[in-house]
Amino acid sequence: MTEKSQAELEQLHQSVVSFGKFALSMLKESIDAFESGNTEQAMEISRLKNELKTMFVPLEDSLFQYLALYQPVAKDMRECVASIRIIYNFERIGRMGYDIAETTAILTKCCNLKDCEALISMGRLVIGMIEDALSAYEERNITKIITMRDRDEEVDTLYCDVLTGFISRMQEEKEDVPVLTRYVIIDRYLERCGDQACNIAEMSIYMVTGDRIEIN
Repeated sequence: MTEKSQAELEQLHQSVVSFGKFALSMLKESIDAFESGNTEQAMEISRLKNELKTMFVPLEDSLFQYLALYQPVAKDMRECVASIRIIYNFERIGRMGYDIAETTAILTKCCNLKDCEALISMGRLVIGMIEDALSAYEERNITKIITMRDRDEEVDTLYCDVLTGFISRMQEEKEDVPVLTRYVIIDRYLERCGDQACNIAEMSIYMVTGDRIEIN
């Protein structure tokens, strides 16, 4: 590859990192808003949805244009393909952060948030997974994600435990069913974000080593 194409690929790499950090910040802020019951913070995250799309579309176009223009091979091809897959995962993470923020805004307006410690703990675990997956991509170093499968299993177990607990409570605390139903939705969003972290890790491993490994 030419020096020009390498420079453009590195620029695209950094743009993917910036996009990932933006999407991750939406999820982090949504969990913070949920924990604190901060309606204004939740509504501010909701307003970031359009900005997420504004960042995503040109980046997607640029990656496809790079493939068409330079027709990279070997490691450069893997990086470009992995980057395309990864921005889709980060776009989903950002949108689920938006969905959690929207749910939080509804709950704080109509109900009192309570007994949500398990969801907050799950959110912190998922954020750690995404941060390490992003670092693996950014640094082209997969050391931080070698335990990703174990961490995903931990999140899946917690997801099932939290879901079972909320369903049991619905049977006994019928007045809280509307709140608990939305808790179940957030539980599912967080589990899906954990899956997105695994997808990013898989693509980072492919980018660095050429191996295709299924984590979740």
